Amino acid sequence: MAAHQLRVAAGGGSFLFSQNLKITNYTKAGRLRDAVALFEKMTHKNTVTWNAMISAYSKSGKLSDARSLFVRMPSRNIVSWNAMLSGYMNHGHVKEASSLFDAMPMRDAYTWTLMITGYANNGQLGMAKKLFVMAPNHDIPLWNAMVSGYARNGRLTEARELFDTMPQKDVFSWNTMLSGYSRYGEAKEALFLFEKMPQKDGVSWNLVLNALVREGSMDKAHELFDKMPHRSVVSWVTLLTGYAQAGDTEKAHELFETMPERNLVAWNAMIAGYVHNSMIDDAYEIFSKMPERNSLSWASIINGFVQVGSLVKARTLLERMPCKSVVAETAMMVGYVQNARIEEARHLFDCISSPDVVCYNTMISGYAQCGRMDEAECIFKTMIHRDVVSWNTMITGYSQIGNMQKAQKMFEEMREKNVVSWNSVISGCTQNGLYIEALNYFVSMLRLHEKLECATYASVLSACSGLAALQCGKQVHGLIIKSGYFPDLFVGNALIAMYAKCGKVSCAEQAFREMVEMDAVSWNSLIAGYASHGLGEDAIKLFERMQKEASIAPDEITFVGVLSACSHSGLIDQICKVLDSLYAQMTVAGYKPVLVSLYECG
Repeated sequence: MAAHQLRVAAGGGSFLFSQNLKITNYTKAGRLRDAVALFEKMTHKNTVTWNAMISAYSKSGKLSDARSLFVRMPSRNIVSWNAMLSGYMNHGHVKEASSLFDAMPMRDAYTWTLMITGYANNGQLGMAKKLFVMAPNHDIPLWNAMVSGYARNGRLTEARELFDTMPQKDVFSWNTMLSGYSRYGEAKEALFLFEKMPQKDGVSWNLVLNALVREGSMDKAHELFDKMPHRSVVSWVTLLTGYAQAGDTEKAHELFETMPERNLVAWNAMIAGYVHNSMIDDAYEIFSKMPERNSLSWASIINGFVQVGSLVKARTLLERMPCKSVVAETAMMVGYVQNARIEEARHLFDCISSPDVVCYNTMISGYAQCGRMDEAECIFKTMIHRDVVSWNTMITGYSQIGNMQKAQKMFEEMREKNVVSWNSVISGCTQNGLYIEALNYFVSMLRLHEKLECATYASVLSACSGLAALQCGKQVHGLIIKSGYFPDLFVGNALIAMYAKCGKVSCAEQAFREMVEMDAVSWNSLIAGYASHGLGEDAIKLFERMQKEASIAPDEITFVGVLSACSHSGLIDQICKVLDSLYAQMTVAGYKPVLVSLYECG
């Protein structure tokens, strides 16, 4: 009798095991309904069953259902808590995850790793670092999570410092650091680290290949590709994408045709390559030949037609999709936004059942571009999860309509800021005449060791120009030289304008001479500098050089600057010559604003 009961129990256990496994497999296949139906039909459930179902709901974004099961389950173990935590973090519900973490009766190593990864993925590196320090045990996965957090958010120096202090590393540790370099196109650092690796796997090779591709070093990338001990589909697609991004679609297509095996990713990459180069007919031909398509295939071709302005064709394809995807619908929304068809974008947005953060950001951006910030704010406030792009778009939108009070309030409320956040608020202050505040933000960036970009320096130099603060401008110039950002085009133009505004025309001339690349703004800035200091002859000479050497056509600003310089210097004959040139090169619609501007300037 006892033996029989044992056999029945064993059989029952094995049946339960198979049922639990089915729920897990349904989840992996995205078949949530089947998983729910099986769960509800089961008469006997154990903790594994409940955990599998919580995980199923969490992975599908049904967090309220997951939470309901979590509360109802008769007993919970550490897996139950971690499954719920994972669901919250993966869908950006950081506050809920944090509250759950605080309420946990027990935590294991995976709990800490999960929380650090979640905070980092949601841009909250401060909290990630705090938990990393608090963690009772620092195993390799925990170190990897923190290194990955820094690397993923572009904090490569901090990632490398932490990586170098790791007491032990596995191949995943090395690949995590490589991934950071690869993501941000730091090919030199990636290659250096790659050479030092004690063990390399296929992921390592592909990451370095991707770093070279992102840097645009296609010859080196192909050389590495040829050396690879094993080339996966990822390797082929990475190289193919690199050539397409570089504009060599012929080479990309050649690789596509010679691939030993082509999967859906390869087909999508070829479509994306043609779309990137505005070769929509070729993209559509590949799309038409595909043996199978997924939502990304449809989204990519729809995006292609949007890019070339064929919104009717894009909309037709969207309607043809067998199963709508938020990515494809967002691509269509982008088309409407770019063409100022904001009401159609909003109608489509309202029809999307589960808009993601990119979809929300597109709608916010559309309203911001139209200056309709009240509506942008309404959308912003309804977002469950906001990323840094959401905040940055709002800051830029308020700056553009001159509401710096709201823009600065948004900036201060951000928990995690990136370089775009800082650039947006500094640029906004500069454009709205808040020069002192712009400089104060810049000083804060320096104090916090935030990453500085060309756009940062250009905006700060504009603030110095607005204040005619020569010494401040010189200090910023010194920082630019140390950073290696000069002679960048935008930084160079800002330097010319700053020195000219501050009365240091010789320094403006030197900055002009040192520039490798110049545009109309470069020439106009120096001409305006000459004009404001009564150097009419110099303005005329530069104007003539611009036409002869630079092959850059003078625009309205050029003519206003030259005529103003001649007027202030009393060069009547030269004014007549410049006016003849103006009438010859511009239509009435073109030269009328020039004459109006001159009249207003006196």
